Amino acid sequence: MATFMKNLNLIVQSATLYRDGRLQNLGINGCQTKYILAVCNNEGASQDALAKMLFVNKSNASRNFEKLEASGFIRRSQSQADKRVINVYSTSAGRQAYGVIKQVNADWRGLITANFSDEQKELLWQLCDKLYKNACEIMEDRDETNA
Repeated sequence: MATFMKNLNLIVQSATLYRDGRLQNLGINGCQTKYILAVCNNEGASQDALAKMLFVNKSNASRNFEKLEASGFIRRSQSQADKRVINVYSTSAGRQAYGVIKQVNADWRGLITANFSDEQKELLWQLCDKLYKNACEIMEDRDETNA
């Protein structure tokens, strides 16, 4: 199992470095891409909800959203219904970056699965989806236990 986790971590790190290189002309790094994707896929969601979706702590999310807002990729506004809540929206620059990020991610998937058959790719996506769902359940159980 140690090799499995090591390999997963190395794949994630490699993907981040790949995105860093491909996205540097936009002024974003590989780690920020998940925030832009989350905002564009969940327009108007609260910072806290987005942090939970991304499995990051609230302060980490807040710092990243602050940087993306300063760079013009997102905008944040206080909720009219609850002044304690900050909602996050993409800007035109954020939506443009979203399209580029999606393409870069597709390119990465193509590169790392270049020698896979279609059947192997399909099985890999299914298994990864299962791992993701299991991780989500574990995190939900943890949140309920800590509540």
